[in-house]
Amino acid sequence: MLILILHKQKIMNEVKNVLIIGSGSIGEDNLRIHEKWIDKYNLFSKIAFDKSVLKGKPKKLVEFENIDNCGTRSVYNYYVNNKHESLPIDVFNDLGLFLWNHLWDVNTGITPVHLFLLQQDCGLGIILPQDNKENYFSFRQDNPLEKIYLQGID
Repeated sequence: MLILILHKQKIMNEVKNVLIIGSGSIGEDNLRIHEKWIDKYNLFSKIAFDKSVLKGKPKKLVEFENIDNCGTRSVYNYYVNNKHESLPIDVFNDLGLFLWNHLWDVNTGITPVHLFLLQQDCGLGIILPQDNKENYFSFRQDNPLEKIYLQGID
């Protein structure tokens, strides 16, 4: 019985992988560009789920919930059927492709996304372990969605 309780506590205390994304702002509402596309991804997932229920073959309902943001960065928890789970690599890659396909600029060959990470939630909000003095505490990646588009991330 004690082993079962300790195992259950370990599962409850498990640190989950989250999505950390950063992009420039756009428009009068000054939203981070990625926020609108994450909302659209959630909407498309909800529509696919609702259609699958109507057909009698329910799919998983996948959603991202913004839990923290500051400056150009946002942190998202991943939910499957309203249950918080660790973000798997295949969904991370799928979302990266979705963003690439909608944000890629044919003129520049890049997207406005400068940060796209799958890592454990360190509990520090937007402060990342990768932030350091050399990058002025603002870690950025060089066109992070391109790698996902070209080969995916393992």
